[in-house]
Amino acid sequence: MSKVNLRESKQRYLEEYEKYKDVQLTLNETYSKKSKQTEKVQLIEIDETANVAIVKNLRTENTQIKTLHWCRKNLIKE
Repeated sequence: MSKVNLRESKQRYLEEYEKYKDVQLTLNETYSKKSKQTEKVQLIEIDETANVAIVKNLRTENTQIKTLHWCRKNLIKE
């Protein structure tokens, strides 16, 4: 990957980060995924230091670790 492409992708990420950085996330709140709004999830743990959250799918009961940026960008509060 060339330095130009890397700079462009980093710039896009920084712009996107700025766009979503002020979205508030709340523990034990029900959220929908933007990509599949019938899918409900809940944030069961938020680690501000590591910038991650444990997200529980309410239908399947599966848990996943997601970045806070991913949560802010992809989840909608119910």
